[in-house]
Order: sequence, then C-alpha cells, then structure tokens
Amino acid sequence: MSDDNTQDANEPSPASAGSQPVAWAVMQPDSYSVFASRMLAEKMQELCDGGDIVPLYIQPQPALTDEERECLEWAEEIAGNCEEFDRVNTLRSLLERLK
Repeated sequence: MSDDNTQDANEPSPASAGSQPVAWAVMQPDSYSVFASRMLAEKMQELCDGGDIVPLYIQPQPALTDEERECLEWAEEIAGNCEEFDRVNTLRSLLERLK
C-alpha cells in the first residue's frame, strides 16, 4: 500500500479528499520524526533503514452527522434483530470507533 496521497489521479484518496498534507512523519517502533516535505521524510526513512511515512493534515477528517450516526445505530439494531451477526459486528465496531 502506498502512503503517497498526492499522486496525480482522477480522484484523491479517501484520506486526502479535499486537503493536502501539511507535513509528513516517519514512524519508527519507538519514536517518530516530522518533516515539512515528503522528500525530507523519505531521506530520513532511508537513513533509519525503514519506517512508515505518514501524511499529516491541518484539519481532522469530517465526522458523521448526528443523523448519519442515528442511521448507523438503526441499521445495527435491524441487523441484530435479523441475526446478521457479521454485519451487526461490523456496524458495532464502526460505531465504537466513532465515539
């Protein structure tokens, strides 16, 4: 999986839809470093013999509206009543992550 969200493509990746990274981090198991450009982050990655490069954004990604969250809760209840266990577990995980 590529960490490059700035490719010239028809549509932006979900992580960067409508925004561009303002900085880049190189994540190591016990530390991280932040850089103003991807190029500098890539140089650090080479110096450290690895690590994950992660884009950093100035604004958080949009959250669900109350109406959208209510709809998910309704769907979770319906799936539970229909014994759609795979779907209800997925919906419950999603709702838990959004809290």
